[in-house]
Amino acid sequence: MFIKTSLKAYGKINLYLKVIKKLKNKYHQIETLFCFFDIYDEILISSSNTNNQIIFTGKFSKGISATHNSVLKLLNILKKYPKFNAHKFTIKIIKNLPLGSGLGGGSADASALLNFFNKRLKLNLKRRTISSICNKIGADVEPCLNTNFKLLYGASNKIFTFNKKPKLNLLLVYPNCLNPTKKIYLSNKIFSKSNNYKISLLKKNILNLNYLFKFLNYEGNDLEQSAFKNNSVILKLLISLKKLKGCKLARMTGSGSACFAIFQNNAQLAKAIFVLKKHYKSYWIRKAKII
Repeated sequence: MFIKTSLKAYGKINLYLKVIKKLKNKYHQIETLFCFFDIYDEILISSSNTNNQIIFTGKFSKGISATHNSVLKLLNILKKYPKFNAHKFTIKIIKNLPLGSGLGGGSADASALLNFFNKRLKLNLKRRTISSICNKIGADVEPCLNTNFKLLYGASNKIFTFNKKPKLNLLLVYPNCLNPTKKIYLSNKIFSKSNNYKISLLKKNILNLNYLFKFLNYEGNDLEQSAFKNNSVILKLLISLKKLKGCKLARMTGSGSACFAIFQNNAQLAKAIFVLKKHYKSYWIRKAKII
């Protein structure tokens, strides 16, 4: 069976992120609201007559380890399945999502490939097996299996998927600095309490934009203070974003270093991009839409 196809691995942002506690396995229990936007890494897959080969290219390919990355982790896990091992692939990944940004590029790449191999090679992996594979690669991989609006919460990282999602226009900014996820979490000193009543209200009011923006502005991102100590430019960027006319919410996503701002007015968003590109000429600045 000869395979030649392409995939899209969409980026994500964390609209809010609360760190609940450290776990015995050295990870953290978190509570976060995920959404996905229309900028993506492009993955080109073709059958190979030799060994599996992973090629990273594109603007943000520099700095990706050839021996320690999410795609290689996935391939090594899948080798134990005969239906996968019967094939060899050349996988070329065009990195359009910044590295070390909190936009989920590596997780999205792994999840897109896992979905593809499971379906195309008929691996028939059960949901629990897929979840286990994802967790071995990284905490964000399972939420990236689809682009639904979703809430991650609880001791067992329960994922609640929303049937509908609000329409939001995003301004994304990457300040050209890497934030190592592990370092940001280990240096974090802020922990929050889980609140089931708050979560139930969010589930009911996700399409109520007045409620949503009030909720999000109150909740915040617990990792920001840790990230500010690692890269002070993030704090300066957030201050600039919050001053933009029409900005309803400005925040760092995940463990950073990328930040986002949400606008309800497209004209104000366009003006904000003009202002930022004039002030931050070297930064990656993009308009995006929730998908």
